[in-house]
Amino acid sequence: MTSATTSAATTAAPTAAVTTTTLADVTTTPPAVAKTTTTAVPAAATTTAVPAAATTTVAPTGPPSSSEGTLLLRFSLNQMFTVDLANPSSSAFKTLAGKVVLEVNKIFARTPSFLRSIVNSFKNGSVVTNMTLVFKNKSSVPSACSAHATFTISPTSLNILPGSVNVESSVNSGSAPRPTAFCLAFLPLTLALLMVHLLAN
Repeated sequence: MTSATTSAATTAAPTAAVTTTTLADVTTTPPAVAKTTTTAVPAAATTTAVPAAATTTVAPTGPPSSSEGTLLLRFSLNQMFTVDLANPSSSAFKTLAGKVVLEVNKIFARTPSFLRSIVNSFKNGSVVTNMTLVFKNKSSVPSACSAHATFTISPTSLNILPGSVNVESSVNSGSAPRPTAFCLAFLPLTLALLMVHLLAN
């Protein structure tokens, strides 16, 4: 018997090449950030000037001393009299007295020996204003006539009734004022100056 030898064909399946990929550890480094240093620069020093509190000069209103000289001044304001003007403690009296003193002090400011004026009272009859004009000493007091002329020809914001102004020496304060011959002679000149002043305005 013939034995046939069959060689078995061995077919090996092709082996697929195995690729092994080894991943290396990847480290991602963020981009370097520039370090910023902030240094505060002091601002320029600024100085703000704070305005000084407004100061008002209040004229002294005390009674005259024994060495000071005085004249009495009386005139009528063309305004309604109210009962509170008779009370020196009332705000109405203080307000009107402050205004009157300011104006009278302005009028007599150029009289060399003049110091101040004082409101003594307000009375009914429009507003009858009784004042004392105070001067440095008894020998420097101007004549009543001169003070009258100064007062009547000077501009003022006071609404004074024409013909109501009267100035007298405080020595005669107990009696009715008696105009001297000089004052009577000076009256036309005063009126003429007043007319010129009024026409100029």
